[in-house]
Amino acid sequence: MLSYVGRRLLISVPVLFGILGISFIFVQMLPGDPVRALMSPEELATASPEYIEQRRSELGLDKPIFVQFAAWIGEVLQGNLGHSFRRNTPVADMIFERIGPTAILAITALSIALIIGVLLGTFAALKQNSWFDYLSSVTSMMAVSIPNFFLGLMAIYIFSISLGIFPTGGMRTLAASNPSALDRVHHLILPALVLAINLIGPYVRYTRQSMLEVIRQDYITTARAKGVPWMKVVFGHGLRNALIPLTTVIAIQVPILLTGLLVIETIFSWPGLGRLTFESIMGRDYPVIVAIVFISAVFVVLFNLLADVTAAALDPRIRL
Repeated sequence: MLSYVGRRLLISVPVLFGILGISFIFVQMLPGDPVRALMSPEELATASPEYIEQRRSELGLDKPIFVQFAAWIGEVLQGNLGHSFRRNTPVADMIFERIGPTAILAITALSIALIIGVLLGTFAALKQNSWFDYLSSVTSMMAVSIPNFFLGLMAIYIFSISLGIFPTGGMRTLAASNPSALDRVHHLILPALVLAINLIGPYVRYTRQSMLEVIRQDYITTARAKGVPWMKVVFGHGLRNALIPLTTVIAIQVPILLTGLLVIETIFSWPGLGRLTFESIMGRDYPVIVAIVFISAVFVVLFNLLADVTAAALDPRIRL
């Protein structure tokens, strides 16, 4: 297993650097000038071209893009992600402040999507061609088809504005100096559910397809012939092998999850990395954008590695 993990890590290193190089170039190609974005309208109206060039030189933007990239890689290797243009604070500190709320929202949404998706997919396979099977298929297709920004706005309108069940946004009640855990959960439910809905569809479809293939295998027939209870056969023998393709789907959906976080955190004013990304893009804060892309790429690589290791643990033949 260690040699298998080592091979996957070696493959991940050039992939990670390739993503970083392409992302760094694309960030530099964003329309707009970060120096002008930092200046107030009054300052911009009186600023001379020489002053703007001086500010660009102070930020290191006057150097060729490959020189900037090499300098940034050198900072990363020293454990430094640079300084924000707008706040003049270490980017690592800004990410550290925001990564906790993002992790809470992402883990909650992913857990909800997995539990509901796996259960629906499993029972849809056991009830093939029944009304439940058709209903779950239609529901999963609708969940995939509805954009999360539209779903988020509709959820706020229905459950927050019209019914008043959930707050419109934020991570806690601002009026409360020391909000309780129940208050934080109350703010978490709606954005987590909206984010989970877009993830449920593929989990239902892949679980159903995998279970249909597994329950027709000979070892399932043998287990039933031995008198093993049907639910134990399904969840103890069948579901374990059916989850192998699902681990790959989860890894593939990590970029989709990160994109959904950017939209959902912005709509619900959730103080996480997604909202920080949006604010940094609007403010042309290049160091923050590149650092978040770097962190996102690391997460994608780690999730793919975790999916490979999980699949190898479930089926030892994959290691070969």
